[in-house]
Amino acid sequence: MDISAWFSEKFAQPLCHYYTLEATLTYGLILILAAFGTYKLLGRLKLKIDRRFFLALLPFIIYGGWARALRDHALGIYGNGWWWCSPPIYFLIFAVALGSLLIGLLLEKKKVLKYEKFMYAVGGLLLLYNLSITRITNFDGFLKVFCLAAAWALLLYGASRLRPRLLTKTNAAILWSHLLDASGTFTALTFYGFYEQHVLPGFLIDLTGPWIMFPLKLAVVWAVLYYIDREKGDRRLKNLLKIIILILGLALGVRDWLTLSMI
Repeated sequence: MDISAWFSEKFAQPLCHYYTLEATLTYGLILILAAFGTYKLLGRLKLKIDRRFFLALLPFIIYGGWARALRDHALGIYGNGWWWCSPPIYFLIFAVALGSLLIGLLLEKKKVLKYEKFMYAVGGLLLLYNLSITRITNFDGFLKVFCLAAAWALLLYGASRLRPRLLTKTNAAILWSHLLDASGTFTALTFYGFYEQHVLPGFLIDLTGPWIMFPLKLAVVWAVLYYIDREKGDRRLKNLLKIIILILGLALGVRDWLTLSMI
């Protein structure tokens, strides 16, 4: 098999449909390199990775997952373009968010507007466009995911109140984003005949069933967040890692929920 045929089989053909092991490992490596590059870039910009920065990014995170769901149904500008699939969409949203950040920082430097307010405006317009073309048709699926996610939110909030050293409120929110993803996956696979696109979750689901997503997310994500907090090191880097973990949960969770809700 020549290189072009191998690339087509492992990367091009599966795009928008499923993941291969080779693609999963490659995308993971790209994520690590992108995280390192982003950390260095934010350092050069002398930008604090704090609550202010996180809130400025939030509309873009939601937009990315929402746009991916609209791509699943070929709605609006999303059509059938491969660049709206994962992982190309991550680079696209990153470019839009970074451009908004740089313009926002320039406006803040000139004392025109706080950078986060400019990012809210850009992200808000993108979300309004998505809202204008979204039509919820599967209310049963929408409510199933909503109820599961709401139950997890209550449980995690209670755990963070009772054992704040074990689960902080920030970590509870990040963990919830992954349980939103798990709720969407469980509902879609159990009741509506969907299939899991990712390699490892698909393998575990085939062995046990869709319910495995809940303990899997709890065990892995909670442990990683707890480890990040326990490690002594650069607070900026630790905050960036948490934001990346949130993106991986919330973007997928929004995508799963809305894709299911629009069938």
